[in-house]
Amino acid sequence: MRFPPAKFGQMRFPSVTALLHRAYAVLLRFPWTLAAAATAAAVAFIGIGLHDPGDEWVRGAMSAMLAVPLSATVAFAAERWRWRVPLSIALQLAGLAIVTGFYLTWRGPDDQWEMVRYLQFSAALHLLVAVAPFVRGAETVSFWEYNRQLLLAFLRAAFFSAVLFVGLAVALGALDKLFGIHVPPNTYLRLWVVIALLLNTWIFLSGLSDDVTALSDSQSYPRALKIFTQFILTPLVSVYLVMLTAYLAKILLTRQWPSGWIGWLVGSVSVAGILGFLLVHPLRRRRDEGWIGIYARWLFVGLIPAALMLVVALAKRIGPYGLTELRVIALSLAVWLLAIGLLYTLRRDTGIRTIPLSLAALLLVLLAGPMSATALSVRSQTRRLVRMLRVLAEAPPPDANPDVRRETSAAVRYLLARHAGGPLQAVFGRTVAFDDRRMCCDHADTVATGLLATKSIAYVRDGGGPGGRFRYAQRPALPVETSGFDWMVDVASRDTGTVVLGTDTLGFRTDSASGALVVAARSGRMLHFDLASAFAALGAEPNSQPDWRSGQMRLRAEDGGLRGLLVLTSISQSGDSSKGRAWGGHLFVVMAPDTAGR
Repeated sequence: MRFPPAKFGQMRFPSVTALLHRAYAVLLRFPWTLAAAATAAAVAFIGIGLHDPGDEWVRGAMSAMLAVPLSATVAFAAERWRWRVPLSIALQLAGLAIVTGFYLTWRGPDDQWEMVRYLQFSAALHLLVAVAPFVRGAETVSFWEYNRQLLLAFLRAAFFSAVLFVGLAVALGALDKLFGIHVPPNTYLRLWVVIALLLNTWIFLSGLSDDVTALSDSQSYPRALKIFTQFILTPLVSVYLVMLTAYLAKILLTRQWPSGWIGWLVGSVSVAGILGFLLVHPLRRRRDEGWIGIYARWLFVGLIPAALMLVVALAKRIGPYGLTELRVIALSLAVWLLAIGLLYTLRRDTGIRTIPLSLAALLLVLLAGPMSATALSVRSQTRRLVRMLRVLAEAPPPDANPDVRRETSAAVRYLLARHAGGPLQAVFGRTVAFDDRRMCCDHADTVATGLLATKSIAYVRDGGGPGGRFRYAQRPALPVETSGFDWMVDVASRDTGTVVLGTDTLGFRTDSASGALVVAARSGRMLHFDLASAFAALGAEPNSQPDWRSGQMRLRAEDGGLRGLLVLTSISQSGDSSKGRAWGGHLFVVMAPDTAGR
C-alpha cells in the first residue's frame, strides 16, 4: 500500500488566535474559578517579595485556592441542572463566604493539625467537583466519562505546567549566567506560583468538555486504560490482599495484635483497589469481561477483614492515649472502608457514585462543628486528663509516678494548643488567656506549668523523661577562658573531617555507636568526649535549663601531649537512642610537640 506524500501545509497546528479564543471561552465559562486562582497567585506573588511576610499571606493564598474547586463545583452543577444566573451567583457568593470564614478561623499550616484540616477540606471539595453535577438522577456512563475527562485534564495540565516552568526557569538561568542579567532567586518561586496556581488551572479547565450535559453514554473505552487496570493494577492489588489475609491468619494464631504500620498497607491497598474498580466500571456488564465481576467481588470481600484489622490497630492506640485529629480521621476512614466493603459485597449492583459522595460527606462532617475531628479529640483528651489527675491524686506524691505525670503534661499541652479554654477552666478552675494565634513552645510550657502547679504536680516538657525529646541552646553565649589552649574549632554532632592547625592536622568524627566525639592527631593520640552524661542529665530532668558552666556541659579529655576542652552550646534529643541526638559547641585544643607527625 502506497501512501500519498505528506505536505507540511496539511499539518494543522493551533494558532495563537485559536488559543486566545479558547482561553477567552474558558474565562467566560469559569470566571469565578479563574478569579480565585488569580487571587491565590497574586497573594502568593506579593508575599514572596516581602522581606518578612506574615502568615496572613500564606493563609490568604492557600485559602483562595480552596475557592477554586468550590467555585468549579457550583459552575458544573449550574451547567448540568440549567440553573438561573441569579441562583448561580448567589451560590458562588455563598462559597466565597465559606472560604472567607475558613480563612478567618484557620491558624495556618505551621501546626500539623491545622494543615490536616486544610487538606481534609480541600479533599472534600475536590470530591464534590467529581460528583456534584451527577448527584441527582439515575447513574449513567456519563458520570464515569465526566470523571475520566477530569483525570485526563488534570494529568495534561500538570505535564504542560511542568514543561512550561522548566523551560522558562532554564531561560531565566541562561539570562543570568550567559548575559549577566541578574535574576533574583525569588523570581523562580514567583514563576512557579503563577504557573502552578493560575496557568495550571486555566489549562485544566480548557481540557474539559464544553458542556457536561452533552457527554455521551457510549461504551467506547480506552484500551490502554483497560490494559493498565487488568494486567498491572489488578494483580498488584490481589497480591496485597492475599498478604493482608495471611497476616490476619497470623494474628488469629499468635494472638498478637496488628502493628501500627498496618494502616499504611491497608490504606494503599484500599486506594489502589477502589481506583481499579472505578477505572473498569463501564466494562463490568460486558459478557467478555467476566474477570471484572470476579475482581470486584473479592476486592470488597478482602477489604472487610483489612478494615477490621485497621480498626483494632487504632483502638489499641486510642485506648491509652486518647483521640487526636489524625486518629479520628484514620478511625473514621477505617469505618467508612468497612461500610463500603459490606455495601458492595451485599449489593453488587451499587453504583460508583456512592464512593466519592459518601467520602466527601464524611470529610465535611469531621471538618467543623461538634462532630469535627478537633472537637472529638478535645473531649477525649479532657477525659484523659481528668482520669490521669485522679490517678495522681490517689497515689501521692505525684512525682512518684513519672509516666502518668508525663502523659498528664502532654494532655494539657494538647488542650492548650487547641485553645480549649473551657475544658481547661473546668478542670483547673483557672481562666487561660489566649492572646496570640498559636500556643506553643516555651509559652505553652509556662502556662501548663502554672496549671499543673494548682494540683501540686510538676510539669514535664514535651517528651521529657529518659529517652524523651528536648532542645536547649545557650542564650546568651557565655565567655570561655581560653588560656592554656592554642586553637578553637567549631564542631557539631554531624561534622566529620580534618582541620589544619598550624603545621599539624586534627581529625574529628562522631562515633556511630556511642555518639561520642572522637578527635585524633597525626601521632595517633586520640581524645574521646563522651556526651552520654549530658544527655542523661537532661533526659532525667528536662524541666530545668542546663548549667552551661557545669562539668556535664564542658567536657575535658587528654592523651599525652594532646589536650582538649569541649564546650557545648546547644544540645537536643529527638528519640530514645544516640541516633536522635544532636549537639554543637566549641572545641579547644592544645597540641604539644610530641603529638606532631613523625
